[in-house]
Amino acid sequence: MITVLFGGSRPEGNTAQLTQYALENVEHQWIDVTQYQLNPVRDVRHNDKKIDSYPDDYEQLIKTVLESDVVIFASPIYWYSLSASLKAFIDHWSETMVDERYSDFKEIMSKKDFRLILVGGDCPKVKSKPCVDQMKYTLEFIGGELAGYIIGTAERPGDIMKDNYALERAREWNYLFKQ
Repeated sequence: MITVLFGGSRPEGNTAQLTQYALENVEHQWIDVTQYQLNPVRDVRHNDKKIDSYPDDYEQLIKTVLESDVVIFASPIYWYSLSASLKAFIDHWSETMVDERYSDFKEIMSKKDFRLILVGGDCPKVKSKPCVDQMKYTLEFIGGELAGYIIGTAERPGDIMKDNYALERAREWNYLFKQ
């Protein structure tokens, strides 16, 4: 199962268009993370408290991710990073790693095919590097790896369809996912 975690503020924007292009005629589930409530992370590493529940929508999302084979993070580049909604989701992994119900979290996550789609308008192929590195380090921490990424250049609505390099990479992914 392929799951897209979409973190853009425009559901029909360039990031969404590029991601949908990569998944054209490929079965997948689309989760718009911006439509879910994600509270600030609770850090219990240095006290006697335990994490055994989530007072927001996180658990619903992580259960879907844990059931997925491929996880695609799709985000506009906001200040050289992922969107706040995707970052909030990833930050919750800290809670999951201390939640006894998810003792195999890192083992399961290490087997996922993680991918990243980023779209920006201000030299994104250069300025997205911190974001790509952040994802690589994050996934390495849980034993996973970033299997691939696409960086698209788009400023105005629809501009992504002019980025031939990003579209070619998306076609490559589409071919791979159809195998």
